[in-house]
Amino acid sequence: MDGKPVNTGLSNFVYGSMVAVTLQALPAPGYRFVSWSGTEFNSTENPATVYMTCNIAVHASFTPITPRLTIVTHGNGNVSPASGQYYYPQGAVIDLQATPGKGWKFTHWTPNVTNPDSAETSLTLNADAQVTASFSRVWTAWMISGVIGAAILTLAVIFAIAWLIYRQRKKLKAIMLSILRSSYTSLVFRLILGGIFIFAGFAKIHTINALIGEIDQYKILPPVLGSLYGHVLPYLEIIIGMLLVLGIVLRITAGIASLMLISFTASKIAALAMHLNIQTCNCFGLARPLLSNESLALDIVMLLLAAQIIVFRSELLSIP
Repeated sequence: MDGKPVNTGLSNFVYGSMVAVTLQALPAPGYRFVSWSGTEFNSTENPATVYMTCNIAVHASFTPITPRLTIVTHGNGNVSPASGQYYYPQGAVIDLQATPGKGWKFTHWTPNVTNPDSAETSLTLNADAQVTASFSRVWTAWMISGVIGAAILTLAVIFAIAWLIYRQRKKLKAIMLSILRSSYTSLVFRLILGGIFIFAGFAKIHTINALIGEIDQYKILPPVLGSLYGHVLPYLEIIIGMLLVLGIVLRITAGIASLMLISFTASKIAALAMHLNIQTCNCFGLARPLLSNESLALDIVMLLLAAQIIVFRSELLSIP
């Protein structure tokens, strides 16, 4: 059948009963096939097969191909048509114009336009396409002077802070040690660390299969041990977290938490060294997926919290 969008006439054919007839629609340039419709027959397949059980009239539907044009800008400026997505008939010629904002200048379009270096150009759209108008800032002498002045001022402030820290290093060291030794610091660290363990454990309970799959990706434990570890880990984290919050056998609990965190950290560093393609961490189940580098940073911070609890043990609001 001809693929033009209008009916060009009727064609009659005679077939025997139950004969399988293959229909193929051939769209004209700029059009695509949509569907077959008619007496006792509807289909979107092309070619399609129809069985002659009775007299059948079949109609092929076509629609114009409308490629999508996406227009974006890089920098400060306006374009015509405005940034966005548009649909045009196939083969349409679209006029494009770029107008830079104040203090900016037009630099170029993406290469798929007629003249990429001209602010006024055109594009012949035969398929989906994206064009980008790029603008760059016009740097004046005053702007350059301002940037240099701001950089000098920033460096001066950084130098002054560094000099002040150096002059007061003994006093600052004493203050830091006092904060680290504080019972209230240990209490806060204990509650934060315990809360993270409890949250992580409960978040993993409903995603144990995903956790086991992630453990297998690290290629450290055999599958049997990896499965066992995946089933035990969420409940172990909950127990450790509750003991930390309550302050029960605090140093031992913080030591076990440290060993767990060291194993987490070591496995992630080993995965990076072996170039394993592990993008995310199931640390908090589906509640808060983390990127691998985020989970590694979190493990290191939690390890520092546990170290403070072990070294400067405080039994403030704890159960002896």
